[in-house]
Amino acid sequence: MGKPADFYVGIVTFFAILVPGAVGTAILQPIVGPAIFGPLVPPLASEAAGWAAFLISAYFLGHLIFLAGSYIDLLYGRLRERYNPYGNESAYQCATRIRDGLVEEPERKAINTFQWSRAVLTTLFPAAASHVCELEADSKFFRSLLVVFALSATVLFAAGKGMQGGIALLLVVPCFARYYERRLKSTTQAYIYIVTLHRLGKLGGPPANATLGD
Repeated sequence: MGKPADFYVGIVTFFAILVPGAVGTAILQPIVGPAIFGPLVPPLASEAAGWAAFLISAYFLGHLIFLAGSYIDLLYGRLRERYNPYGNESAYQCATRIRDGLVEEPERKAINTFQWSRAVLTTLFPAAASHVCELEADSKFFRSLLVVFALSATVLFAAGKGMQGGIALLLVVPCFARYYERRLKSTTQAYIYIVTLHRLGKLGGPPANATLGD
């Protein structure tokens, strides 16, 4: 039986790297393909070679997209602090107090609350970890898709395809909205699991005075 960590790596690789890379390759290949296959790379001689090139391109481009998307997390952090701040009785603060009661101070500096929560769930409660991983994979998928459409809009506008570029640019907005919602839900759900499990005495140590507000 596969471990939650293996499941997480699998769905993140597929939804956050391969799928966005394939979408980006499909959109950009008709525009930039002629500049690559011929001048830089020998023309593809068969359908099998075409599929192989497509998969390699999707995987390579997907990793670049994923890397670019990681910088969007900085924008998420600022917006989250403004529109969804952590109050004293938030799930985050409750989970942080639980973590601080279970680990030594040097360990608190080495791992943040979400990383600790996810590590605990992955190690001790696979079902809960899988749920959080699904939400996180969703957020990374839409984050990468956001980059795909932003890049596609830039290339399409540069190629004189104004309508297609406009459509790609408009799709950036719902992708960011869904990324933000899934990212917030994945972290919040991890904290809620930690609080619930702690109150049930599943994490060891005396229960902390950590309660969730309405």
